[in-house]
Amino acid sequence: MLRSIARFPKNFSRRYRLARVIEDFDARTDKIAKPEESGMSRGIHKSTIDNLLETPGLAKRMRGSDLRKLPNDGKRAYFSWELPGFLWKALLDSKGLQKMVSDYLGPNARLDDLYVKTVLDGYDSTSEGWHDDNVGYRLKLFMVFDTDGQPSGTLVLPAERPNLYRVSWSDELARMFKKPIKKYRANQELVTYEAGDCLTFDTNLAHRGDYSAAKGVRYCVIAEFIDRDKADVLKGRAPCGPGQGRNKIVIPNDIGVDLRDHPLIDQNLLFQTENRIEYGYK
Repeated sequence: MLRSIARFPKNFSRRYRLARVIEDFDARTDKIAKPEESGMSRGIHKSTIDNLLETPGLAKRMRGSDLRKLPNDGKRAYFSWELPGFLWKALLDSKGLQKMVSDYLGPNARLDDLYVKTVLDGYDSTSEGWHDDNVGYRLKLFMVFDTDGQPSGTLVLPAERPNLYRVSWSDELARMFKKPIKKYRANQELVTYEAGDCLTFDTNLAHRGDYSAAKGVRYCVIAEFIDRDKADVLKGRAPCGPGQGRNKIVIPNDIGVDLRDHPLIDQNLLFQTENRIEYGYK
């Protein structure tokens, strides 16, 4: 607690400076994006994995793969950046997803990260408190390919664009001091999941995980999309970039997609080694 208090002036100053940078980028995005054509009314879109990615049977194939793993060593969440080629191909081949992302974020949008996040009920996380992701406009796609019991849902406060980033100091201070705010908010929407569901939402919207109300497991793959120039500026100062900005992620060699000519692949992050393709910062 004392350490958090001591760090507050520095964190406050850094967050304020970043907010101005994010606001400038997103104001430019509002001039060129077409969110009204994206199908994401108020910044959210609920569908199924098979329908959104236009790949019948994809969720079932995900359930039968090595993606379906539980945490071990007493942990309540499992993370992995090892994704099979068939999922990469479905994601990058989807014209509907490409249109949704580019309409909402503009033509400079890129795939920013792709990883597994399996969550068990009782997951203790500051993400259970109201927050945004402190990066302005960014899309997260939750692909819930399987469930056990009744897994945790996601609470979101939808909003129309323009919706420029502002630091929510009450929420941020609560999270900083490990006392996340979970109270009901007017107009909140609870998105629940069944096996095969997916939710795409703008993480600039206030949202929170409903972990303490759940009694189940959510097997999920998350894809993130953001304006590439904004992400490059925020690297190291906000959660942006493949591998959460810390590590390159591996794309299998044989997915059958031309990565060098794909609108959602940032060529500056693409590296071909002798045995594999890497995607991330140097």
